[in-house]
Amino acid sequence: MTTTTTAALVPLLPFLGAVGGILAGRRAPGFVRPLAVLPTAVAAVLAVVVAWQQGGGRPLDAATRLTPTGSVPIDLALHLDGFAVLVAVLVGVVATCVQVYSTAYLRDDPRYPSYAALVSLFTSAMLLVVYSGDLMVLLVGWEVMGICSYFLVGHYWETEAARAASLKAFLVTKAGDVPFLIGVFALAADAGTFRIDGIVATAASGGLAHPTLDALLLLAGVAGKSAPVSAAHLAADCDGRSRHRLGL
Repeated sequence: MTTTTTAALVPLLPFLGAVGGILAGRRAPGFVRPLAVLPTAVAAVLAVVVAWQQGGGRPLDAATRLTPTGSVPIDLALHLDGFAVLVAVLVGVVATCVQVYSTAYLRDDPRYPSYAALVSLFTSAMLLVVYSGDLMVLLVGWEVMGICSYFLVGHYWETEAARAASLKAFLVTKAGDVPFLIGVFALAADAGTFRIDGIVATAASGGLAHPTLDALLLLAGVAGKSAPVSAAHLAADCDGRSRHRLGL
């Protein structure tokens, strides 16, 4: 199996675990925890394999044309460099730890299946963003992460704090997504491609018409999902979760 094929399995496995967890939630609840932990753990192992095979050498690219657009093409592309493979290992390890811890922390929670599936889907989307070689593919993973954040922050939706925190998180992330989306299309229009390596090459040759503006638009989108902005929402959710578990 090639390195790029192995890399494609890394985000795919948590996605399949999320689908399996949702389907098994009511019919076979005993399979929910294995479907939450095992695909994510295997994805983490495969991420380590990809990092080992890439070895910090030349970046590896693989792409398949999704659909003709008549102008800027859209490719299903992976880009594996030293930084991407290292971050993927970090994501896989942390996500596995979260899933393992959650099996005990939420063992009596009736909505554990949906929670575990959302964490798996979030993990899959994050890995897709890390490995993406095309801005449109990155944008898909980016938006899925935002949706999962909304539902995870509001997991205990019966508490007012969790509902308020999830709404704030949704509004902040969506407000950041608007300039991010504009920045993505501005870059593609200047470079003539959504491929990240093509945009980087165009930028290096001075071919971007408004590089500073494009960078600021992307920065605004990233800030919407940054840890400082999200900390208040997560703190409110944790407060609501603690009160719920204490029966307050």
